[in-house]
Amino acid sequence: MRERKLPKFLQAVLLVKPAFRKLRLALLLLASGLAVGLAVGVWLTRDIPEVDSLQFSTPHQMTRVYSRDGKVLQEYGAEKRVLVSFSDISPNFFKALLAVEDTDFYKHHGFSVRGILRAVWKDVTHGRASQGGSTLTQQLARKYFLTDEKTLTRKVRELILAINIESRYSKQQILEMYANKVCFGGAYYGVEASARHFFNKRSRDLTVPEAALLAGLIQRPSYYSPRSHPERALARRNLVLARMRDTGVITPSQWEAFSKEPLNLSEAVIETQGLADYVAEQVRQYLEDKYGEEAILQRGFQVFTTIDPRLQKLAEESVREGLHAYSRRRGYKGPSRGASAPPEYTGDDLDPGRRRWATVLSVDRTEIVASLGGTQVRLSPEAWKWTGVQFPERVFQTGDRILLKIVEGPPSLECEVEQKPLAQGALVALNPHTGEVLAMVGGYEFSSSMYDRAIQARRQTGSAVKPIIYATALTGGRTLADTLVDEPTLFLTGREQASRICEDGYIPRDFDKDYLGHITYRTAIEHSVNIAAVKALNATSYQGVIENARLLGISTDLQPYPSMALGAFEITLLELAGAYTAFGNSGVYVRPRFITRITDRDGKVLEEFRSESRQVWDPRVAFLMVQAMTGVIQRGTAASISDMKGHFAGKTGTTNNYTDSWFMGFNPSLLCGVWTGKDDHKPLGNLETGSRVALPIWRMFMETATAGQEDLDWPVPEGITEVLIDPATGKRAGVDTPCQEMRPEYFIEGTEPPPCTARDHFRLKLPYFLQSYPVNGDLSLSIPEADVEAWVARYPGTVARDGRKKLLVSWGGSTFPVKLEIAPAREGPVPQAVMPGLPHEGDVACGARTEYVRERQ
Repeated sequence: MRERKLPKFLQAVLLVKPAFRKLRLALLLLASGLAVGLAVGVWLTRDIPEVDSLQFSTPHQMTRVYSRDGKVLQEYGAEKRVLVSFSDISPNFFKALLAVEDTDFYKHHGFSVRGILRAVWKDVTHGRASQGGSTLTQQLARKYFLTDEKTLTRKVRELILAINIESRYSKQQILEMYANKVCFGGAYYGVEASARHFFNKRSRDLTVPEAALLAGLIQRPSYYSPRSHPERALARRNLVLARMRDTGVITPSQWEAFSKEPLNLSEAVIETQGLADYVAEQVRQYLEDKYGEEAILQRGFQVFTTIDPRLQKLAEESVREGLHAYSRRRGYKGPSRGASAPPEYTGDDLDPGRRRWATVLSVDRTEIVASLGGTQVRLSPEAWKWTGVQFPERVFQTGDRILLKIVEGPPSLECEVEQKPLAQGALVALNPHTGEVLAMVGGYEFSSSMYDRAIQARRQTGSAVKPIIYATALTGGRTLADTLVDEPTLFLTGREQASRICEDGYIPRDFDKDYLGHITYRTAIEHSVNIAAVKALNATSYQGVIENARLLGISTDLQPYPSMALGAFEITLLELAGAYTAFGNSGVYVRPRFITRITDRDGKVLEEFRSESRQVWDPRVAFLMVQAMTGVIQRGTAASISDMKGHFAGKTGTTNNYTDSWFMGFNPSLLCGVWTGKDDHKPLGNLETGSRVALPIWRMFMETATAGQEDLDWPVPEGITEVLIDPATGKRAGVDTPCQEMRPEYFIEGTEPPPCTARDHFRLKLPYFLQSYPVNGDLSLSIPEADVEAWVARYPGTVARDGRKKLLVSWGGSTFPVKLEIAPAREGPVPQAVMPGLPHEGDVACGARTEYVRERQ
């Protein structure tokens, strides 16, 4: 059998003398161990990050949206964190932290041998890796660079990183980074955010018991949560206090006093989060478009808005209450049932004024019993009286969901039946001099609809746009005392043939279909007379109106048609509110803005939004329009709020079929616009006008918002004169004007009217359809023969022929003769005064007056 040979390195060892054999073997084993150790060390330390990056690496921070007074409106991000420096954190926190987490912190250099041995012993006795034994520095290394998996590999890498961190940073820097990084439960990271959340105070103001509570949360934040598990949290806090006593941080007497204190938590919801959600969403969309979604969640933007929390809360309440008032007026639509029914409210926010969904438990003729948040609510017939339901057992069933309005909170918990709003609404309030949006509501409830009706919805404005039309007319030389004839009028876009007039022309109608005849521009504005508005537009410049609208921030592609005077184009509420700033701001338009600046987490300004303004109206024209819109409230379409104390001006707006309801109003310091309507453009209902739906919301907001303010009036600019006029004729008051009918009117110097004459008053005695004809000095009416015959045929009970030279007129409650002077017949294919024999539709007579649309381009 062949003899085996030993390996050469073993032969070399065995051939050595016994005295050196052991030494050579030891050296060989040592070298092998070093090689293996080096290989393991290289493998364990592979991809170990450089700890120098800690000084440049900051934890993810929330993006915060602030109100004008610095309160948080909204936060975006997975980790709610506020970075603070070591000097801004109470020493009490660091004392409690070291007492419970790392008593040898100032003695070790990243790891504690005693801690490691204690952890090994615990692991052995428990039979599993149950004890960490990590120093604060090791915890910091793990939180920044590693995971929480319990493996030997992670432990070794954690140890190496901790040694590197200790060699690079001071103890104070390590504590600061740790305090800003660690989680205290939920989404709250860092001691500053947690102090604000649990105690509503800054971390520098933490007391010893408060600091002990926070330090105790770090080990198991969810388990020791003081909100979910207050008993565990209290026991954990007292354990930390005991450690502080044992380490000499506090005295035994202090420990005894501190351990008896309750947790003293602040309210769970602090500051103003949940307010101005529509504003916050607009901010978020802007940031996402410019910086990206990831940046919002990590970079800690600080966005400072113009929102006033007091006015914002008032605005939201006003919209909510106004929409409920409208919904009640439209009748009760019944409870909600089936799969689509909303769930019963189970929270504890049952303050008066809140509206919550409840479940019907039983119902009979005299009582409805419902469950609200687990509490039984008994509703008497008074609670549903407004619904008109006489037999509740026929309307409500067990299991139905009903919306309740809380009248009185627990323990009595009195409620009344409410109805989910049948329409939506929006409100914008801003400073007309700076354009700062002080409050903005985009809908009834952000949680049910994020669609922002203040900024995103484009709706027809109705008469709310008329001030722009009239201001353009005043710019062209018209006055508030100039007159227009309110009468059935067909506006033609060209010289159409007579047979095509009714299908090609535009015939606006007044709201009440009661024509007023000769009226002043002021009266037309105050009472929102449609035909007068179209005539005013047609008498001025279509292109001028469009150019002025552009200067006022209106971006809609306006078309030069007569219907433009009645708001037959779509616009946002914010745009219209911006346009109105020029009236109360001496003709200066100020672009609305709700962000003042955006900074990064360190306060460096990234963007600043300054006021943008431009002169649109002559200050004298703006003043005249303010005076006219003051009349809207004093005696016009908004007269229902004429009892409000203070100086206010405004304009109502209602679109066809009552689809949209508007009110735009302001005083010298605050402008507010309100819109109501339905998202599907269905009608609000018969007679649901701007003065009935939007105006009450405006009043609710403005009356409270301006309470206690100094009662200011708009200053009178230079170049304005005041003249007593006859309000019926618009002429300067004279001997024929009854004293009680005189009224002061403002004019731009040089545009004052001539004195009133007998002919002016005679004209006003006539029916509206005769007021456009010339009145001669002998008070005879100059009218073509064909027109006389047409009117007699059209209105036989109003006008009758009394021979060739006289009409017998019955109007205004009296009958009187009118002398005639037969004028020559008009030329042209279409008569300018009357259109006898033409077909008509509805209330539009064949005798409607025609007017050609001018300057459409």
